[in-house]
Amino acid sequence: MPNLDDERFEKYLKQFRPLAPDGLPAEIRRAPRRHSALAIWAVGATAIVIIGVASLWIVNDRITHQSNHSASVNLPTRTPSLTMREANELLVKAPSYKAVMNELAFPPKSSTTSNDKQSALAMLSEEKTKL
Repeated sequence: MPNLDDERFEKYLKQFRPLAPDGLPAEIRRAPRRHSALAIWAVGATAIVIIGVASLWIVNDRITHQSNHSASVNLPTRTPSLTMREANELLVKAPSYKAVMNELAFPPKSSTTSNDKQSALAMLSEEKTKL
């Protein structure tokens, strides 16, 4: 026994015919992309600045931590003029760049105590204490 609803539905579907598509335009114009290119450049420049500042901050933080924990650099007695060779040797021997700069700016003063006496500051600096 055929279903009447199915037959009516088939007749309804057969009424539909495909429509012809519209013709393509003769010229296709692209929208200008200046805004998107400018936005990409701005985002790129901002990212480079952020990465540069972050890397400088990290390097400076590492140098600060190293110089706080490093011992002072024993610089040889030098002439008033510093040569490139001497500067390179100092940088190779030093624990950090900041320690070399501090030693060059503030050279250690010679001890004024005699051989039979000891300096209290020298004794305290040698003492190892645990807190």
